[in-house]
Amino acid sequence: MRVHHIGYVVKNIEKYKKNLVIDEVIKEIYDDIQKAKLVLLKADNIFIELIEPQSEESFTYNFLQKGGGYHHLCYETTKVKAEEYIKDKKMIKVLDWVYAPLLDSEVVFAYNRNKEVVEFVCQK
Repeated sequence: MRVHHIGYVVKNIEKYKKNLVIDEVIKEIYDDIQKAKLVLLKADNIFIELIEPQSEESFTYNFLQKGGGYHHLCYETTKVKAEEYIKDKKMIKVLDWVYAPLLDSEVVFAYNRNKEVVEFVCQK
């Protein structure tokens, strides 16, 4: 399992990007499921995901109201290994497997025992 990306919840993606050293945009979309603008940036051998909630219905809206910032770490793996890891580490699924258009793959979100959000993305 390897780290795929680090996710940040931000108030304004364009303003946030202006202060980053990294500016290679891989993909930029509006995600209907998350009700958020999403941007995937490339930084050497890792990606950075910027999430800008668009309404109170967004999964990350409350997180932004508390200040936003670092939100989750995403690991690239298989569904089977992710499910085993979630079970072995006694994680709680927040959102079951769903298609993520930004990553063009299926993902699952879970809380670990440190009360952190962890995302797993299926390998291609």
